[in-house]
Amino acid sequence: MSVLIELDNVSKLLEAKLIIDQVSFKLHKGDLTTLIGPNGAGKTTIAKLITGLEFPSSGNIIISPNLKIGYVPQKLEINKNLPLTVEHFVYLLVTNFEYDKWQWLLDFADFNRVRNLDVSKLSGGQLQKILLVATLLNNSDLVILDEPTQSLDINSQQEFYRLLDKIRKETQLTIFMISHDLYTVMKNSDQVICLNGHICCSGRPSDSTHDQDFISALSTIGFYTHHHDHRH
Repeated sequence: MSVLIELDNVSKLLEAKLIIDQVSFKLHKGDLTTLIGPNGAGKTTIAKLITGLEFPSSGNIIISPNLKIGYVPQKLEINKNLPLTVEHFVYLLVTNFEYDKWQWLLDFADFNRVRNLDVSKLSGGQLQKILLVATLLNNSDLVILDEPTQSLDINSQQEFYRLLDKIRKETQLTIFMISHDLYTVMKNSDQVICLNGHICCSGRPSDSTHDQDFISALSTIGFYTHHHDHRH
C-alpha cells in the first residue's frame, strides 16, 4: 500500500514550549486515519504541519510528489460584510465543479435551498456542511478534517459518515481526521493514533482487543480524561 505522507520524528516548539515531541506515523492511500487526544495534545498542530501552514522545529515530513491536500479547519470565520453567495463560495473552493455527478453529496449540504444565500448568513452547522462538501468535491488525494462534525446534529453526523464511507469506496480518497467521537473511531477508522504531545499508542481498531494499553487509551479519550504518558 502506497504511503502518501510520512512524519519522521517530528517535533514542534512554540514560544519555547514543546507542542509535539518526536511524532512518527504514515498515511496510506485509501485509508481513514483518525487522530485522537485531549485538548492541547497537539492535534491541530499536526494538521497544520501536514498542510504546510506551520513548519516542524525538527524532524522530517515526507510528502508524495504532486499530492493535492484538502483541509477543513475546526472553525472558519466568515466576514459578515462579504458579498458572496453560497454557490459562488463553492465555485471558489472547487475546481471543475461537476454538479450532476455529486448531487447526492450536495443534497447532504442542502445546497439547492441555500445556494443563493449570502455565505455569511449561514449557521455554524450549515457552513460546516458546505465546507465539508466543497472539500470532498475538490478531487483531493488527501482530505484533512479537524473535528468535522462538531457543529452538526446527530442525524447530520450519521449521514456525513455514511457519505464519507461512500466517497472513499468510489474514489480511494485518503482521509486524516481529528475526532473525539470514540464510536466512530472504532467503527470507521483503518488506523487510530492516540496523541498527547507524543504518540501514546497507535494501531488498527481491529487489533485493539489484544492491546490493553490501546483499549485504555481509547476508553479514556472517549471521556476526555486521557492523561497517561507511556511511550511505544
